[in-house]
Amino acid sequence: MRTKIFAHRGVRKYHAENTMTAFKAAEAMGLDGIELDVQRAADGQLVICHDENLARLTGQDLWLKDLTYQELSQLNISHYFPGSPRERAPLLDEFLAWFKTSSMVVNLELKNTVIPYEGMEEAVLDMVDRHGLRDRVIISSFSLESAALFKQLAPDMDVGFLYQKMPPSFVRKALRHELDAIHPFYANQLWPWLIRQAHRQGLKVRIWTVNHPLFIRNALWRGADVIMTDDPQLVLNIRDGKSRKGYSADRNN
Repeated sequence: MRTKIFAHRGVRKYHAENTMTAFKAAEAMGLDGIELDVQRAADGQLVICHDENLARLTGQDLWLKDLTYQELSQLNISHYFPGSPRERAPLLDEFLAWFKTSSMVVNLELKNTVIPYEGMEEAVLDMVDRHGLRDRVIISSFSLESAALFKQLAPDMDVGFLYQKMPPSFVRKALRHELDAIHPFYANQLWPWLIRQAHRQGLKVRIWTVNHPLFIRNALWRGADVIMTDDPQLVLNIRDGKSRKGYSADRNN
């Protein structure tokens, strides 16, 4: 099995993260998938954005949960990215309408730990079903309860548990809730038996966020199912074992 490469928040090395521009760049690079973050605006709209507080992205100390989507769409979420054109946070509906014309897979991370968005799981599932994309969407969350709930709602969908800490008990926790995968922080791959143990138990392993050549090669050697990265061109070069034309030649960076 060849390790798949997912662009973490889109191709954020060259474009503002979690924007349609960054997502379309992933398709142009021929990547296997995209990882993105889902939150909910004050009017119930499902929005793609990583930060709960928008100070880093927009330069304004505002909380996404307090804004309607109309208000949010007036903010420039590429404010933090020098040289980037103005960008707005896309709706999940908008993304999925475009995404289904591609051949990629998408990992939707439910951002419901800092802000517990009640009912987010049902709302996301409904949106995925509207676009008929159950077979091309992966769900993940740092909240084990949220991941388990989504798996109960949609037993046929691929659901993974995100975590950063090192303890190996997360394999057992994922199995206990009948999840499909673990999504460990890249440092966890240093446990030499982690990926092997997970695979033996029928769990896929998708590692984030792998940007250094040493960890990229290690993840490939150990047989990780997915590498989520901020530098997909580097991972492509290493995985494919050959020189590829650089993507950055005509990009703002």
